Amino acid sequence: MKILFVERDENFVPVKYPRNTKEEKLIFKEIYLEAEYKWYLSRYVGEWDLDFNFSHAASLEKVKDLSVEYLLDILNNDYCFDFDYEPEEGDILDIQYDYKYPDLRHIPNRYFIRCSTCVMFRDGKWIFDRYYDVKLKRITQGFIKIVS
Repeated sequence: MKILFVERDENFVPVKYPRNTKEEKLIFKEIYLEAEYKWYLSRYVGEWDLDFNFSHAASLEKVKDLSVEYLLDILNNDYCFDFDYEPEEGDILDIQYDYKYPDLRHIPNRYFIRCSTCVMFRDGKWIFDRYYDVKLKRITQGFIKIVS
């Protein structure tokens, strides 16, 4: 199994909303429950000038079926991005498993499945780590395509 980090346009429009026929409602239900691996690439900008700490969810060592060890092996040994990208010191890659369309027709998905982890580029390689209480600038985002 090989993975590819595919870039997605920020203006991604997921689906056209169905009308009220039975067929379209079934399709809507399938789309509503569709899930995928998403990723967000950010760059370190600086420290916050605040006197309090933010609370963050801890990174998991496994995101659904992808272990952090496997992700780090792929990131450190293969070029797995489908766009031109050269990692810089302090870059963050946040990987999540969540609904593809968490809000359809202004109806939030009522089932919670999100799980996420974070890896950081430090000393020339990707490691299992994250920043806390710093400014990050979003570079790009996308989804993981799994290739057999």
